[in-house]
Amino acid sequence: MAPGSLSADQYRLLQRRLDEAGIGKAADGIPRRPADEAQSPASHAQERLYFFEQLNPDSALYVVAGTLRMRGEVDVAALRESVRVLVERHEALRTGLRVDDEGGVVQIVHPPEAVTVDVPFAQVSEDVLWDEVRLACRRPFDLAGPCLLRPMLFQIAPDDWHLLLCVHHIVVDGWSLGILAGEFALVYAALCAGTKAALPPLATRYVDFASWHRDYVSGGALTGQLAYWRERLAGARAVELPADAAARPDRAFSGDVVPVTVPAELVAALRRIGDDEGATLYMVLAAAWAIVLARWSGRRDVVWGTAIAGRTRTELEGLVGFFVNTLALRVDVPLAPGFRELLGRVREACVGAYANQDLPFEQLVREIRPDRDGFSRSPIIRHMLVLHNTPRRVVEPPGVRMDVLPVHTGTAKFELEIELSPAEDGGLAGFAEFSTDVLTASSARRLVAAVLAVARAGVAEPTRPVWDLPLTEATAPAPGGTGAQVLDRWMAPVPIGVVGELFLGGVVAGQGFTGRPALTAARFVPDPSGTGARLYATGDRARRTAEGLVEIVDAPEPVAETAGAGATGLPETVVPAAGPAVGPRTEAERRVAEIWAELLGIDAGFDVHEDFFELGGHSLLAVRILHRIRAACQVELELADFFEAGTVANVAGLVDAAAPARPVAAIPRLDRSRFRAPTTPDVTKGENADD
Repeated sequence: MAPGSLSADQYRLLQRRLDEAGIGKAADGIPRRPADEAQSPASHAQERLYFFEQLNPDSALYVVAGTLRMRGEVDVAALRESVRVLVERHEALRTGLRVDDEGGVVQIVHPPEAVTVDVPFAQVSEDVLWDEVRLACRRPFDLAGPCLLRPMLFQIAPDDWHLLLCVHHIVVDGWSLGILAGEFALVYAALCAGTKAALPPLATRYVDFASWHRDYVSGGALTGQLAYWRERLAGARAVELPADAAARPDRAFSGDVVPVTVPAELVAALRRIGDDEGATLYMVLAAAWAIVLARWSGRRDVVWGTAIAGRTRTELEGLVGFFVNTLALRVDVPLAPGFRELLGRVREACVGAYANQDLPFEQLVREIRPDRDGFSRSPIIRHMLVLHNTPRRVVEPPGVRMDVLPVHTGTAKFELEIELSPAEDGGLAGFAEFSTDVLTASSARRLVAAVLAVARAGVAEPTRPVWDLPLTEATAPAPGGTGAQVLDRWMAPVPIGVVGELFLGGVVAGQGFTGRPALTAARFVPDPSGTGARLYATGDRARRTAEGLVEIVDAPEPVAETAGAGATGLPETVVPAAGPAVGPRTEAERRVAEIWAELLGIDAGFDVHEDFFELGGHSLLAVRILHRIRAACQVELELADFFEAGTVANVAGLVDAAAPARPVAAIPRLDRSRFRAPTTPDVTKGENADD
């Protein structure tokens, strides 16, 4: 079997067999700390979450929650006793954290007799259940303990119950919730039958692991892994998606979710190509994910994250605690390769990351010191793709059907995170969690749909260039000849939210750029609709929003299509010589300067010889300026003439020489509300960008 093609279950089985044979296993197991010690060191991951909690004490960002939905007759007394048994069994649920006298974060395990487990009960209607659940999850935790498990029982019908298990992430991870759900079912069934559940003894404790792992990490054992990550992430920048204008946070780290379903027939097709290429299902999905990140951001060099269980030793598999680690996956998405070739790159990145998974992400960040955005966003990684290998199922007690349901707390750690698990029909099901200060729900749905569309197209045509794969199942053609169009490099309309080049329809080429036939031919291109009309290629990178607006993503870089062109791409004859700033000298210059100052958002004291693009202008602003000039001066200018003129002085000269505005303008009157000044950060410029 090819490396990297093992499922999680196969990997754990392999690790167990290797441990049993003594291959790759330390001579001794994880050493035990004294059971009666007052405190022990926190893990690296716990330290990070502890300090985050001090900075954001009211945030529910690191609350892990799920409900056990139980349908049938429920014994409430047995249910409460089952929760008490779990808290007694797993020390992590009785562990508090604080800062010691030396400034280090330490764990304090409270004895079972010091912990009172309360399971509040409430009868609620089905339509308010999840509001009550989210409200319970948003209550702040006291990390000092003594119990960081907050259970609550809701009844919505005589035979329909929800047991909420709400825990702070600092003592559990997603795997831990699965352990708790499974053991709860066994303990509850045994209590209902009047017996005691036969749970296997725990091989170690979380405080033992945390202490051992800190020594392991600091003892030089991971020097090679650190070197790998330094090289792999050298120069890496976090991918940023263009923010939606309509996205607004209502509190710090605000987030929401949309459901995700991957049909069984698509999953089967993804598995087939994965088997052919020695890749796992995750790797195939990740290849489609990388393409969407690249296409949406306009960058070839993309980085995303995935979560790995961090339980590489068999004695950790049944233990409740915070083990999960984050791996950064970086891939270059060039234009030419097909989906199959890109899948090979993704596979290589994944296999390398899996082989170097022991280095805590927190330590990696400290070592490579990436650019940070305060405390608001994760460094390096802004997007996550996670595939769980097992469905959310538990052993069901007699007479009760149990289902594990995830709970969303209204927060988001990343701009976008997709989590998927196997569904009973052979497909995948899960959710996409997104930051509401970056994306709207409709944009999150489009991104998910794009991943599925690319995956389907990549499987069907594995040699087709990845930047040519459709981002939607069916793209409606844009109307030809009028308005603004955002097109890709193949002159095809891009879906809403995707960065492309802005083309303006309805313009009249006339003589084009005087004395520059090559530039004229490059900028005035045939409309792909086949109407015979021409589009003006602005060179601006833009995207269309869900509201029908066109937004500039970044201002155009200076161009130099022909020898002798100045820094603005215009002939040297229209580039002003250096000298003292010159203010408006004529009425026309004054009017034009006022319009520029207002729409460019600058002071009116700029030089009338300063170039439009150097002042921050772009093509959509040029259209707005022409519209304002037409209204203020009652003259009509051609768009090509405006770009060739480029300065207030030259444009004012065109105004003085222009004929009165005609009833039908050569440049169509566009709805000004559709355009706005650029506010989105530049995310397309970089060493691997396709500018």
